[in-house]
Amino acid sequence: MGFSQSVVLGSCSFLLGMVFVCQVVDIPLLYQPVTDEAIQNAYTFYEIWYESPGAVKALFHVALGLPLIALLVKLHRWNESAMFFDGSSIAMHLATIILYLTVHIQSLRTFLPDSTVTTSYSILPTPPPREVPPTESEKVEAVRVLSAANALVGLLTLGVMGMQIGQEYARRQEEKEQREIDRKIIEGENKKD
Repeated sequence: MGFSQSVVLGSCSFLLGMVFVCQVVDIPLLYQPVTDEAIQNAYTFYEIWYESPGAVKALFHVALGLPLIALLVKLHRWNESAMFFDGSSIAMHLATIILYLTVHIQSLRTFLPDSTVTTSYSILPTPPPREVPPTESEKVEAVRVLSAANALVGLLTLGVMGMQIGQEYARRQEEKEQREIDRKIIEGENKKD
């Protein structure tokens, strides 16, 4: 297993762990009858992440960006394995990033108040102020959509990890078959002598 593959698996494991932690508040919103307590727990949980210091957000963004960079480096080899396994992994990881940018951030901005944490940088532009504050039903819908997006991110991240594990398995099988072929060729040559 190469360094790039280890970076992809390590970063995806971190992201999957984040999704797993979020399931504590997501499961009551998705798979059980929704209660006011479940909604308040979700608001509190996600506000902790939303109000976290810039270093925590930067760590998360690095963990989100590293797999894409490592997969692009791996794809540079441009062999059949890279095109299939790494190309599929890139597509799934891009879907994860798109979900994060379009669903997660917009949902957080809908059901949470403006952040009080000041950071010196932001990769996203500040949204225009809302003319009308969101209604309670919009907030509930936003937190439930965020929970569903977390489930999709978990599936996509498992898909990326599965493709990388499959690539390593295919490489080892190919090496094993090649050793077997080489052994038979050497045995055939020894019999001729």
